[in-house]
Amino acid sequence: MPGDPSNLPARQTPLDRTAIERVLARAAELQGAGAGADTSGQLSESQLIEIGREVGIAPTSINQALAEERSRITVVEEEGFFASVTGPAVATASRTVRGTAAAVLSSLDEWMQREECLRVQRKFPDRVTWEPKSGFFDQVQRGLNISGRGYHLTRTSQVGATVVPVDAGRVLVRLDADISESRATRVRVAGAALVAGIIGSGAIAVLGAALVAPELALWLSGAAALPTLAGAGAGYQIGKAHRQLVLKVQLALEQTLDRLEYGSMQKLV
Repeated sequence: MPGDPSNLPARQTPLDRTAIERVLARAAELQGAGAGADTSGQLSESQLIEIGREVGIAPTSINQALAEERSRITVVEEEGFFASVTGPAVATASRTVRGTAAAVLSSLDEWMQREECLRVQRKFPDRVTWEPKSGFFDQVQRGLNISGRGYHLTRTSQVGATVVPVDAGRVLVRLDADISESRATRVRVAGAALVAGIIGSGAIAVLGAALVAPELALWLSGAAALPTLAGAGAGYQIGKAHRQLVLKVQLALEQTLDRLEYGSMQKLV
């Protein structure tokens, strides 16, 4: 029938990002509401790929997004004064590179142990974690800075690598470095500096109140705030120094991915 909507040609109007998100959300809703469907509202990866194809998204893009989701780690969003001063407790970096998951993990493991002065902490089929070596010669190696890179990853409590296949010839590599212990130490030292300043101010104030000479007592009451200000300033600088460490660790992770993709590790993949 001419008026039958099923005989009308399919619309080929390109969809923008917002429209695509609505379509995918609606598809998931319909999937959950369908007869005999999984009422959890979940979609399989093959269903996502098919839906993506229907809205014009290439399967390679869907596979890439799925790999990123599988490798994603949950980083708690921190708020407050100390978090704003010190910066994050975890540094992360990710890259899609050519190779198989096993070969890439093997290359990373060899690099971390040989060049970054780390040792294996735990090993899984798709993930390896390392921790700093603690031997005498390892400490000498770091102290002499033989590599010239600073061994910034050894200042973390843990470095991890997760490798997820994207397709037959590519994998997504995600590196994460835990710097929470270093930050916690800096926060404690900064807090101690502030407390020492407050105690110093209190002592000066008590001394000023005990003096008979009004001129000297007035001068001491004005100077009482100086130790607190000095302690607060020192604590701020100590906490802020963690941000510099985060930047150095972040750069070390990115440089590791650079070498994996282009440089000295490429021959091992």
